[in-house]
Amino acid sequence: MNKLKICVTGSTGAIGRHLVTFLKNKGHEVTGASSKDDLRIFDNALRVTKGIDWVFNLAAMNGSIEFTTNNKAELVHNNALINLNMAQACHQNGVKRVLYTSSACVYPIHIQDTDEIHPIKEEDVYPAFPDTEYGWEKLFSEHVWKSYEQDYGLEVRISRFFNIYGEDMTCDALRSKVPMAMTKKVIDAGEGGDVYMWGDGEQKREFCHIDDCVEALWILMNSDCNTPVNIGTDDLLTINELANLIAEIEGVKINIIHQLDKVQGVRVRKCDWSKMKSLGWTPKVSLKEGLTRLNKYVHTI
Repeated sequence: MNKLKICVTGSTGAIGRHLVTFLKNKGHEVTGASSKDDLRIFDNALRVTKGIDWVFNLAAMNGSIEFTTNNKAELVHNNALINLNMAQACHQNGVKRVLYTSSACVYPIHIQDTDEIHPIKEEDVYPAFPDTEYGWEKLFSEHVWKSYEQDYGLEVRISRFFNIYGEDMTCDALRSKVPMAMTKKVIDAGEGGDVYMWGDGEQKREFCHIDDCVEALWILMNSDCNTPVNIGTDDLLTINELANLIAEIEGVKINIIHQLDKVQGVRVRKCDWSKMKSLGWTPKVSLKEGLTRLNKYVHTI
């Protein structure tokens, strides 16, 4: 492949940083746009896309279920502005191809609100009824990008993430994703310590390591697939099982205290990633290996 000029928005986030390194290692000229560039302002979006061939648009506000539940208006406002501005800027500057990172949060509640395991396919998104405003905004922004593809010929690729985790991700109580937050809680609790968990812990999730995620984004961006694609794994387990696996890796026993008055999200979120598999991608990092690497990372910060 010829050397490309690539812009990665959200470049100071963990996925963005890993992606920038990945792309540079492949020999491409990569520029990053971070929160300091404030893509909510159109002129900034226009500036970072000037002279660019491809854009990986990762920029977004996100965080834990607590954060997305309690900051709905801010999330919807800021994330919608970023995508509206970036879509128009890519069009005006003649960017050839864009990858937009969406989320499994776009999928409707009714296929995730019981203990029955229903692997979610991309077409299950309709009839639409996401469980959070964060999910509604993600789905709206998918339509923004597809509108620019249909009207102006901008080539668009869309990924839908199922719980990406890994080293170098945000580590704080409010913004961290579950594996990072739980790893920090277990380490801080120590042998026999109390670990507080939202809900009864029987909600089920899968987790995809950041290294596998970045490789998937590259494969998807280079494909001819212009419809949304799930990025996830087969590592479905309960949050109780996740906490105990993390404790096993840390070498301690913990006492889980369930906070039943807290938001726990959908009951089961199971990814059907057969579409991504058909493009030649298979996750390589097992959950235990990824959590072990995460454990070592948290001990260093």
